[in-house]
Amino acid sequence: MNTATVVVTILLAALFTFSASIKLLGVRQSLAIRDRLGVKPLQWRLIGVCELAGVAGVLVGLLWTPIGIAAAIGLALLTIGAIAYHVRVSDTVADLAPAVIGVLLALTAVVLHTL
Repeated sequence: MNTATVVVTILLAALFTFSASIKLLGVRQSLAIRDRLGVKPLQWRLIGVCELAGVAGVLVGLLWTPIGIAAAIGLALLTIGAIAYHVRVSDTVADLAPAVIGVLLALTAVVLHTL
C-alpha cells in the first residue's frame, strides 16, 4: 500500500465522518440542508448511517483492499445521489462543492487501490 492511498483514504474518511456526524447529531445547518433538499428525517439519518458504514469500510480497506474498493464505490454512489438532489433544487456550485469533492476522493481511492 502506498502513501497516496493512505492519505486519500484518511481524507475520505474524515470528510464522510464529518458529514455523517452532522446528520446524526441534528446540527441546525444540516437540518436546513435536509429540508431544502426535501429529504425525510428518517432518510437523512439513514444516509448518515450509510456514510459511517462507508467510513468503516474504507478504513478496513487499508488492510483488506476489496472492502476498501467496495466501500469507496458505495460512498461515490451515495454522493452522486446527493449531487442529483442538489441539482434538482438548483443549488449553487458552492453548495455542490463538498459532494463533488467527496465523489472525487472516493473515485481516487478506488483508482489508487487498483494500482
